[in-house]
Amino acid sequence: MPGGSEGWIMTKPVTQALQAEATEKKLFSDGVFKQNDVHNVHHVHDSPPDEQELERSVSIVEDVIRRGKDEPGLYGSDDFKASWWFICENSDEQRLRLRVEIKRNKPSGVPLKEIDGFGGSGGEGGGERNTAAELVGLATSAGQLFFDETTESGFLAVEGETIKIDSAACWRWLSYRYYRESGRSSASESAMKQASVTLNGIALHEGERERVFLRAGKHEESGAYYLHGVGEKWQTVEITATGWRLLDIPPVRFWKSGSAIPFPEPVRSGNIDRLWEFVNIPKDDQLLVLAWILEALRPDTPFPGLELCGVQGSAKSCTQRMLRSLTDASSMPLRAVPKNVEDSFVSAGNNWVVSLDNVSYLSSRLQDAFCIMATDGAHAGRKLYTNYDEAVVKIKRPVLLSCINNVVTAQDLISRTIHIELPAIEGCRRLESELDAAFNEAWPEIFGGLLDLFVKTLAMLPKTKLSPDALRMADFNHLGEAMARALGHEPGAFTALYRGNYRESVQRAMESSPAVVAVVEMTEDSRSELVFEGTYKELFDKLTMKHKTENEGWPQGPKGLANALKRQIPALQEVGIIVMPETGAKQSNKGRRVVIRKREHGERCEHGNVQKLPEEKKYPAGGGFVEHDREPF
Repeated sequence: MPGGSEGWIMTKPVTQALQAEATEKKLFSDGVFKQNDVHNVHHVHDSPPDEQELERSVSIVEDVIRRGKDEPGLYGSDDFKASWWFICENSDEQRLRLRVEIKRNKPSGVPLKEIDGFGGSGGEGGGERNTAAELVGLATSAGQLFFDETTESGFLAVEGETIKIDSAACWRWLSYRYYRESGRSSASESAMKQASVTLNGIALHEGERERVFLRAGKHEESGAYYLHGVGEKWQTVEITATGWRLLDIPPVRFWKSGSAIPFPEPVRSGNIDRLWEFVNIPKDDQLLVLAWILEALRPDTPFPGLELCGVQGSAKSCTQRMLRSLTDASSMPLRAVPKNVEDSFVSAGNNWVVSLDNVSYLSSRLQDAFCIMATDGAHAGRKLYTNYDEAVVKIKRPVLLSCINNVVTAQDLISRTIHIELPAIEGCRRLESELDAAFNEAWPEIFGGLLDLFVKTLAMLPKTKLSPDALRMADFNHLGEAMARALGHEPGAFTALYRGNYRESVQRAMESSPAVVAVVEMTEDSRSELVFEGTYKELFDKLTMKHKTENEGWPQGPKGLANALKRQIPALQEVGIIVMPETGAKQSNKGRRVVIRKREHGERCEHGNVQKLPEEKKYPAGGGFVEHDREPF
């Protein structure tokens, strides 16, 4: 057998703890585990089957039986296959008992013969296990196995590429290598899955810990930034404060997703200004969009989202496609809104930019998920088929949305999002095919100009100080200020533009809450600095009497009012209204109390915190971006 491997078979279910053991235990035959000489696997003493593992495997199979009628795909999962194989090899009593239950409860479309094929002595799966052994031997002899330190995903470095083990690219490579080495037509899907699970276990428990990037990376020691996938050779561009260059072998590792396509080879001394010929971004907002593009190339900082909003005929989708092509060129640049949070993280795991087109509504859970993605958070959920393990997905990604009506309404996401209103295009429109052809021709020049701007911005960053008026996304604010300075704008120009964009966004969000609108009206009617002091019930009664509308969003009681105001505290602060819920000893036995007052001069409010500044410093708006001749869309 190629690679010097004989009799390798996967003996563990897909759980982290069992993966560790899978790399140590060997072929079980005649009641004992026998050694083999698979590359990078240590020898262990013969030992009987693990009763704890058998119990766990039985639990996993029983869980699939319970849920299989509604979710027949569970019978094809790696966990089920590995657990069923272990039971078949180690307990005839459990195998026969569970096989009867499977036959009685399985969906009619799932063949029992195929399930038997996943087993060992209880089915016809021996050939599959031998094929899996060959695949593992091929991979371990041809390349290096390691895992990513941030996601703990297994990778295979082979033939100058870094391939994610759980990916179609890895399966294609294994399948072709098997065909070339064995002389047989192909390896089955079951064997490929068994080999993939085993390779992941070896990578995780015997491989080196490394950082693997998708598209954009950074070398911590040198501080250089890298963008992967340039030209037909998939080179990597290195960007520093002194310039940029193309490399065949970068000092950091990258993997390539299945939908990624290469960037064009950048033109030296390119022209980023040509971008405005193809995207429908208002002149006053161009600085914000340019800063968003540059920030999307820095994986070490939080990412602001970008919301493109406009009526039909404002070229939202076209603009979105072309902006993404400068940050994460893709064969599928526009996608629909995922059905749930889990799907959003899966999509983000395989794309550098989360790009959602024609969004009509974002649930509160999805808005929370995009907040998490902006700041390097994680999503955890119950791992399939077991109540004891959880699957954790750690993702940080730029988010790009297009919509007709504003869909970003949660204050946390608003403070992390740039909102751009696209004007309707008047006059003669260009054919989309003609526009795409013209953009593809200008793409190398635009891309080169973007890299030049990135270099100038990195050089300006150490010389740029963040103003006291910086917003929540301070790294983005800092980058934008440095970029604006590099383009010849006055200090504070970007901060003023960014703050104005944020204020407009929070005011739009307030309009969607009738209770908040009522508080604003009550404040405007008040002649006193102290607008209200009392319980939420008293406030609810007062607002209901004078300001209640027929809008179905009106809160049903004091608790609903309290929740609505709490969510909108940052937005109210932006319009000069301070809402301060009283807590602790100040609470009344008649209910929770709240104070509403007008903001005093020189008072700064940031995300619910109120503090005095010695004086209010204002920054000039700065000159607008250079206007260019553009053809109508």
